[in-house]
Amino acid sequence: MPLKVLIVDDDIVDRQRYLRFLSGDERNTFIVCEAATAEEGMRLLNEDLYDCVVLDYGLPDADGPAVLEFMRDGDGGPLRVPVVMTTGQGNESIAVEAMKLGVADYLRKDCLTGTEFVRAIAHAAERAHLRAALREKSQRLEQMNIELKRQTAEIQRFYHTVSHELKTPLTAAREFISLVIDGVAGPLACAEQLTYLGHAITACDMMARQVNDLLDAARLDCGKLQLNCEGVRVERAFAFAVAAVQQSLEAKGIHLSVDVEAGVPLVAADEARLVQIMANLMSNAVKYTGAGGNIAIEAQRRPGATDQVDIIVRDDGCGIASEHMEHIFDRLFQVPQGAGEINHGGLGLGLAIAKDLVERHHGQLTVESAVGAGTTFRFNLRAAAAAASDAAAAA
Repeated sequence: MPLKVLIVDDDIVDRQRYLRFLSGDERNTFIVCEAATAEEGMRLLNEDLYDCVVLDYGLPDADGPAVLEFMRDGDGGPLRVPVVMTTGQGNESIAVEAMKLGVADYLRKDCLTGTEFVRAIAHAAERAHLRAALREKSQRLEQMNIELKRQTAEIQRFYHTVSHELKTPLTAAREFISLVIDGVAGPLACAEQLTYLGHAITACDMMARQVNDLLDAARLDCGKLQLNCEGVRVERAFAFAVAAVQQSLEAKGIHLSVDVEAGVPLVAADEARLVQIMANLMSNAVKYTGAGGNIAIEAQRRPGATDQVDIIVRDDGCGIASEHMEHIFDRLFQVPQGAGEINHGGLGLGLAIAKDLVERHHGQLTVESAVGAGTTFRFNLRAAAAAASDAAAAA
């Protein structure tokens, strides 16, 4: 692709010499325009686009720096076109001034060769094209970022609106069903009705958990979820988490073992959120563990790091295929259901919320799994005493 060059120089001999340099180059093709004065050069710059300007420092009607100011984008902005400045009476101070003004190169006429001249123009144009491409890419990325933020805000509003719109009628439906079960509206005609109403209560509770997940996801995204960290007994958090999934454990006949290593210290955590993390991990384990299977929850000091407590949720369920491991903590992701497999339901938010909450406790949640070999989730929390010591030192 030819390079369009504007030569602004009052010396016709110099202009003709530059034309010979450019026309004799075998690697590049140049389209050349000429101007003998600064005024004419500025007019041509207004009328057309150029890949490079060869500008004489000393023109009869204006000096080089004055022309450069005309070529800037806004007050003090970058040059719109790359400039190679030439001078017949060059010295080091002029060269320094020219470079400070943003020119791409500075050439002395008295020792100028054709190779040097062509190389300066080609390099100046190439660098300008690269900068323009980078600016364009940066602008596209900025626009994509703006659009992504808009879409994220939309999703957050959707989560929040749907959650609130569902929560009130869902709570009302559960309460009315409970009143019927309790006989407030009169006796039930048969035991089968009680069974059906029990299923309805279970469905309401399941939907309530999903609504709460949506609300938590929205709060996490908006930064509105606050942690109230204090010293928490791991045994107590385990007990609350087990209670949350006890009915599911019993329904599938899953055996649960709990092991808290002797001497495990209090951990620095928001107790309610720690229970939520554990309940989410255990609910996930229950989903993917078959009837009569096994789940274990453990707490132990991390070897070699006495200020860290590792918490583990392990199951002997179906496991996770390697191709799904990288997405396991993604929002709304659920392991694809194969033919004949059980639909485990849910919104795919539980593990994402658990990971986010662990990280807000300055820990890390990891997973190890293999198909048919079960799954192990592990996360760490700071010992409360160590966390308090760090906070005191930082104060």
